[in-house]
Amino acid sequence: MRRAILMLFIACPLLAGVVGAALPLPGTVLAPRPPAAMAGEEQCFTLDFLVFKDLAEGRLRLTAEPVPGRYRAELVARTLGVASWLTGDRIQRYVAVMEEDGPGRLRSVNYESAIEKRSHGELKDRRKRYRFDYRAGKVYQEKGENGSFSPGPVFELPSAGGRPVDILTGFYNLRAGAYGPLTPGALIRIPTFTTRGMTEIEVEVLAAAARAAQPFFPATGTLLRVRVDPEIFETGDSELYAWFDESGRPAAGLVENVIGLGHVYGRLRKEQ
Repeated sequence: MRRAILMLFIACPLLAGVVGAALPLPGTVLAPRPPAAMAGEEQCFTLDFLVFKDLAEGRLRLTAEPVPGRYRAELVARTLGVASWLTGDRIQRYVAVMEEDGPGRLRSVNYESAIEKRSHGELKDRRKRYRFDYRAGKVYQEKGENGSFSPGPVFELPSAGGRPVDILTGFYNLRAGAYGPLTPGALIRIPTFTTRGMTEIEVEVLAAAARAAQPFFPATGTLLRVRVDPEIFETGDSELYAWFDESGRPAAGLVENVIGLGHVYGRLRKEQ
């Protein structure tokens, strides 16, 4: 059950990353949305598993920093009710500072992930952060617990090919059109980092033939399938799907077959 609750959080970044954009009908192209137009957005999602409703919630917001052209994205996911008790009031927090890197594109400056929970009445946390130094051509990783950090691996930024970004920066780039149009059949690979080095976030815009294998979703709208390295959210390797209706609302999303028991569902709060 605990593993299932952790898997709930995977849905939040993708669902939030496209809210506010008017997604088109199948076969047309999503109009890019510049970062400045996305600043100030905030979304909230609730997450369900099996017969259990509102086991967790996730919030994502993007704000403009005082430095021109720089932005801060923060995703916070927390368990609710009985799930909160089972996981020690668990909170997962992801914070990315990013800056403009040419028209319609962002690059990572700093990225930090944290897991906070109570153990025997004491609040504890585990953190991981990356610092991107473009002058030196390196990415510095640090790990920490309870406020204390230790140096970790240092990675070379590739001199050719796509520039690696954290997952939040990657999804805002996806919205901004930095990786090309979201047309059916498109396959987008977004370079990123884990503690093992370079990896990819894979985003597939499903065409009609692939969508037929997902009868849960209506035939209209836009359906994305996303694969991320299990380390990014410290979960298993289940696939994530997100479906958007004709008006662009993220009406349904799921993570398939979590721990062999069933699907996890994420939905935008009704008041939004």
